[in-house]
Amino acid sequence: MFNVEIDSQLALFLLFFHCLIGGIAALIAKQKGRRFNRWLILGLIGGTPIFFTALWIKPKEYQT
Repeated sequence: MFNVEIDSQLALFLLFFHCLIGGIAALIAKQKGRRFNRWLILGLIGGTPIFFTALWIKPKEYQT
């Protein structure tokens, strides 16, 4: 259907950057009181949108 050549080095760089952003999103969510493992999975799948979601969410309030 599409005749597109993809440079393998560029593809690996973009995949690495995508996963890095997802990992950073998981760390941000953890600092806001969310579950790291759940957000890491979401971040590795979603990348940039999950990063912005992690920035947008409010910190979790704990009851004492």
